[in-house]
Amino acid sequence: MLTSFRIPPYASEVTDNADGATRILAEFVAGAPAGVASARAVDVLKHAVLDLTGCVVAGADETAGRLAADYAVASGAAGAAALIGAGRGRVSPALAGLANGTAGHALDFDDIGIGVGHVSVAILPGVLALAEHVGADGSTFLDALVLGYELASRLTSMYPDTRLGPYAAGYHKPGVYAALGGAAACGRLLGLNAHSIASAVGIAASQAGGLRANFGTMTKPLHAGVANRTAVESALLAASGFTASTEILEQRFGWHDVLCRGEGDLSRIVTDLGDGFAVEEGLVFKAYPCCGANHHAIGALLGLLADEGVDPADVDSVDVEIEARNLSEVLVYDWPRSPLEGKFCLAYNVAAALIDRAVTVDTFTDAALERLTAHRDRIRVHAVTNLPQHGARVSVRLRDGRTLDREQLTLRGSLADPMSTDELVTKFRGCVAGHLADGRLDADGVEDFLTRVTTLEKQPDLRPLTEPLLATR
Repeated sequence: MLTSFRIPPYASEVTDNADGATRILAEFVAGAPAGVASARAVDVLKHAVLDLTGCVVAGADETAGRLAADYAVASGAAGAAALIGAGRGRVSPALAGLANGTAGHALDFDDIGIGVGHVSVAILPGVLALAEHVGADGSTFLDALVLGYELASRLTSMYPDTRLGPYAAGYHKPGVYAALGGAAACGRLLGLNAHSIASAVGIAASQAGGLRANFGTMTKPLHAGVANRTAVESALLAASGFTASTEILEQRFGWHDVLCRGEGDLSRIVTDLGDGFAVEEGLVFKAYPCCGANHHAIGALLGLLADEGVDPADVDSVDVEIEARNLSEVLVYDWPRSPLEGKFCLAYNVAAALIDRAVTVDTFTDAALERLTAHRDRIRVHAVTNLPQHGARVSVRLRDGRTLDREQLTLRGSLADPMSTDELVTKFRGCVAGHLADGRLDADGVEDFLTRVTTLEKQPDLRPLTEPLLATR
C-alpha cells in the first residue's frame, strides 16, 4: 500500500456525473513521484515481463506474429525498438508495439487480470518499445507500467461484473481499456504534463475498438497489437502538441457516453485513487495456450486422469459443465473449423486433454484438429448456472460402467494458487526452445535476459534487455 501518494485534493470536485475524471486521472499519472511502483508491484511486473516476453518469442513463429512483423518491416520505419523473436531487427516504437503485441497474443498464452482481461500484452509491448526509443531506465519503465495498468483497471471498475459494459456490447477489452491505459503510461514515460497526458488518452479513445466477432481469427491477437500501437502514437502525438478532448471520459459523445452507452458509475474510476495499485493483487499466468475459460475443465480432467490412473482408451465419454455465459460469450464454437477457433472451443480442449493428456502449442495445428475430430462425439458440454465464472465440473464415464467426477474451482497460476518464479522461468524456456534449437537464439543470451529481468528496476537502459531476443543469428 502507498502511504505518501494520494488522490489530488481537487478530486472532491467530481460530481455524480464524474465531471473532471479525465483530468484527475491525468494529474494522478503525471504527478506520481519517481519510484511510485511498490516492491509488490515491481515483483508482479517482473513476472509479467518474463512471461509475456516468452509468449512473444513463441508467437513470432505463428502466422499472425510473422505477418505483423513483416508489416512492421515493410513499413520502413527503422528505429530502436526490438521486434522480439522475429529475426527482423529493430523498428519504430509504434510498429514494434503492434508486432510484439500481436505475437504476444497469437498463442493466447499471455497473462490476464485486474479486470482488463489480457492486460500485459495490450500495454507492456508498447511501453517497452517506447522505453527503448527514449532510452528510459528500468525504474522509469516500471513506474509507467504500474500507472498505465492502474488507469486501464479503473476504467473497468464502473461495473460490478467486468463482463458488462463495452464487453457485453461485443467489444474486446484491449482496445477499450488497455489502449487508454497504455497511452497514459507512454505519456508518463515521455514526461508529459497532465494536460498532454489527458490529450493522449483523448487521442487513444477515438481509436478504441476491437470486436469479439473476430475471436478465433488472426485479428483477435491483432487487437492487442493495435492497442499498443495506439498507445505509442497517441502519446507521441500529444507530445508534439496534437490536440484532443481533455474530458474524453466524461464528455457528451465521449468514451463513457458512446462505448459504454452511458452505463456504469463513471465516478468509481477515481474512488480511492492512490490507495494502492490494482497490479499489486497479482496477475493470472496461464498453463495452457488457449482461452482461459477452458482452463478449469482442462485442469479438472488432467488431474482426474492422473490421480485415478485412467487410460484414455478406457474412457467412453466425458461430460463437462461450465458457467453458461462462458459458453455463450467466449467459448463460442461447438467444434472448430480451424486451429485458431480451437482456442475458443471447450469440447476441443477437453478432447485434447483426454487423448493427448496435455494441451500445448501443438494442440492447435491442422494435424491435431484432424486427429481430434475423430473423438468429438465423446465430449459433451453443458451450460450451467450453479458454477462461478472460474470453475468447471467433469464427469468421466468409463467403458466398465464406472463414473468419475471432479469439480475444479482453482488453478495453478491463479491468484489463489500463483505460479512461482521458477515455474514461470520453466514456461519461458519452453516458449523459446524452438528458437534455441534452430540457432536463432543463443543460450548465453537467454541466460543474460533472465538475469536482467531479475534486476529490471536497476537496468540503466532496456535495449540490452531485448538485444539477446532479436533472433537475428
